[in-house]
Amino acid sequence: MRKWTGPPARTGTAGRAVAAVAAVVAAVLVLAGCDSPGTLHDAGPARQVAEHPSPQPLWPAAATSAPATPRAESDAPPPSPLPGLAAPAGGLGQLDARVVLLHDPALTDLEHRALSGDCTRCTVQPAQYRDLSGDGRPELITAVLTPEADGRAVLHVYSDRDGKVVPVLAVGADAGFTADTVGRDLVLHEPDGPTARTSSTYRWNAVRMAFVDRQTVYTGPADGAAGCPTPEPTVPAARPTPTPTRPDGVVIGPDGRPLGRSAVPSPVPTLPARRR
Repeated sequence: MRKWTGPPARTGTAGRAVAAVAAVVAAVLVLAGCDSPGTLHDAGPARQVAEHPSPQPLWPAAATSAPATPRAESDAPPPSPLPGLAAPAGGLGQLDARVVLLHDPALTDLEHRALSGDCTRCTVQPAQYRDLSGDGRPELITAVLTPEADGRAVLHVYSDRDGKVVPVLAVGADAGFTADTVGRDLVLHEPDGPTARTSSTYRWNAVRMAFVDRQTVYTGPADGAAGCPTPEPTVPAARPTPTPTRPDGVVIGPDGRPLGRSAVPSPVPTLPARRR
């Protein structure tokens, strides 16, 4: 008598088929620009990473207001030195930012009101000193904020050129701006709605700080975006294991002994073919 050793082992065909389907679905989602949170992908060997300067903040974020686009004059004539003010031999670090601003004829009326204290909540940012021109002499960086008057600010940069104080950048910005220096670049960040910000880069061009480029960075939540479904694992349905029976319908137990007749009708025996 043949002893029953249990149902035959599964070859894993169904499992491999399900895994193949899941892989195809995941590939389609990746090509569509969607992915599930926390998924890692092998992009091949890592490239050689060059060392880049990290951002160095100038001031903390000021009061927020309506977003606005920075303005800068790119084709203006070379800047003229501030009248009546000379650069100290020790550098611009020995000058007070307010004194420098008061000598700047390009200041607006609102900025003059901020300097005189005639504008509520108007402020002048403390002077920061960073070498933006690369000549070893730090430039003076300051800003005048008029949030209550017009929700704006003006970022100013002054340089020491041959013993004279020269304005090399005056750019309008939203009063809620922040600024960094990245190497010798000056980067101005402005809010652009609740989920984005605009970053404008200015770089020394041998005459002044010139506009380089502007980028919009979206800061809102990236997960759960429409059109990016997260695939759920598919579990194959369990199939009933056939009960081993003899041709006469008797059920065979694991030890090979008959247990009784099955409720399932036994198959009809096949008659041998007649010989011709």
